[in-house]
Amino acid sequence: MIRIFSPDAQSHPVRLIEQKLGFPPNTAIVVPYEAMDGARAQYCFQNVRDVVAKIGGQIVNGWLVWQHDNIFVEAEHHAVWRKPTGEVVCITPQTPPEESITFIPDPPADYDFDTGRVSHNVRIALLNDSRLQQIFKACEQQTDLLNAKRWMTDRGPLVELSPSDSLNLSELENLKSDLMTEIVTSQFSKAGRNAPCPCGSGKKYKKCHGS
Repeated sequence: MIRIFSPDAQSHPVRLIEQKLGFPPNTAIVVPYEAMDGARAQYCFQNVRDVVAKIGGQIVNGWLVWQHDNIFVEAEHHAVWRKPTGEVVCITPQTPPEESITFIPDPPADYDFDTGRVSHNVRIALLNDSRLQQIFKACEQQTDLLNAKRWMTDRGPLVELSPSDSLNLSELENLKSDLMTEIVTSQFSKAGRNAPCPCGSGKKYKKCHGS
């Protein structure tokens, strides 16, 4: 199993994302997570909009950065809450749970509340492996499929898939899973027992995934 985490804001993978998005280095900030009653996972824009209407403050658009071991890094369109006091916090639960996130503010990156369509994640390979480009393409195809079937309700966007859509989505997910398994297996097979573990934990391979 690969490790998915929000990387250090000063790390090289985050610099790559900043460059890809057209921001100067050190634009990324660390935003603490603060639990909020009623906040739902995967509904960051609705969560912040609702708390702004109830308590005040502002919505801050931008990008949440995730790193998948030392395999690839991605930025997900995201919103955090600037409190009336000025403090910026993330109120949306994450999986896996995070005490804080690495966030790149991008105020013009508005979310379309009328359609509920989501933006493509920005992904950058950290390995020279052509299979990652296949994974990235499959991710984009999934996003396009879900956006085409998305519609808005009072509680937020919902997706209605036909049986053929569900099958297509499942096939893309299986393709991604198979390719990622191949990549991880390939990386770990090259690791010496006393070498750093390819997962990026900082431990020796023999004390991490090689144990």
